[in-house]
Amino acid sequence: MKHNWRMFEIILSGIQICIGLLILFFVYLTCNQYYTFLWENPLMDHQSIVQMAVRKNIALIILSLIAISSAILLIKNLSKGWVTSVITWIMLTTTLIINSYRLNQSNPGELDFISIFILGIITVVFIAIVFALNNIEFKRKYSPTIKNWIFIAISIIVLTALKFL
Repeated sequence: MKHNWRMFEIILSGIQICIGLLILFFVYLTCNQYYTFLWENPLMDHQSIVQMAVRKNIALIILSLIAISSAILLIKNLSKGWVTSVITWIMLTTTLIINSYRLNQSNPGELDFISIFILGIITVVFIAIVFALNNIEFKRKYSPTIKNWIFIAISIIVLTALKFL
């Protein structure tokens, strides 16, 4: 594998770790808001609010853990790292699109033209990363099998289903 593609893998791994940690941080802030709401409103049903907090964030927690673990495996040059890295970037794109759509449906005026433009650019960058990971150099290096592609498809379906819960 060419040296610049190895650098791409290392940089991509660093970005994945940062994104995974950032997602975990925002999930922590969201859960903290739920718990603050619980303490301020003692008449609310605590169990249902906690279940709602977990249900809304479980897909993001799983995605962040996959992102961090795939980055570590990608640094170690394991084929599982490449597979989970592809899954991570596809799921980041899917999550971004789903969350943007949900935000636009719940608050139509929340996303202005500039926000939509920036989200579109980020989506295109994520898709470009997926295509870059499917480069012939990576396919030669990791030699994916049909099992790898089936695993990718099933993982994406399961994580997308979790996102719609």
